Amino acid sequence: MAVMDSPSVWAAAAGDRAAGLAWRDAVTDRMVASDRYQPYETLVAEAAARLGLPPRATGALWDGWHRMAPWPDAPALATLGRPLAFVSNASSRLAEIAADRSGLAPRLVLSAEEAGAFKPAPVVYQTACRRLGVRTDEVLYVAGAPYDAAGAHAVGFATALVLRRPGLPGVDGPWRTITTLEALQPTTFG
Repeated sequence: MAVMDSPSVWAAAAGDRAAGLAWRDAVTDRMVASDRYQPYETLVAEAAARLGLPPRATGALWDGWHRMAPWPDAPALATLGRPLAFVSNASSRLAEIAADRSGLAPRLVLSAEEAGAFKPAPVVYQTACRRLGVRTDEVLYVAGAPYDAAGAHAVGFATALVLRRPGLPGVDGPWRTITTLEALQPTTFG
């Protein structure tokens, strides 16, 4: 997530930063390739097993989710003067936990589970617009990964990719790339 420091939680659960990121990336690859929602918790457990992580890793991840912290720059989103929404590939339960932990009080929390598909499927972004009662051209979408930025841009959102992991492949695109949420201003996208 662009707002939450989930890499630290994955790393702690895996016992190593590189293993945690590989685990998270394996789950993301499965989600992006899927044409429909599959239980997030199952994808996580299957990826852990494929990567040879100890069985306790998955439980440690769920425990860590309850301690996940927002990135230090997350409060900058509250200064944009727009309603906030969280759109997450996690399950409904985990998306709500992360949104609560953010301290941002989003107007909407939408999970892939509720939308019936994972980002970057257009239905996820369109469902968020419908539930918020806004048009796509009224949205500033802040993505935490290139695939998410591409999906958001494809439905017509003004999009920023916050690059939390330097060196990620595929960050070039028709979106704005930033390294901190503080780079966003109320007038950033008109």
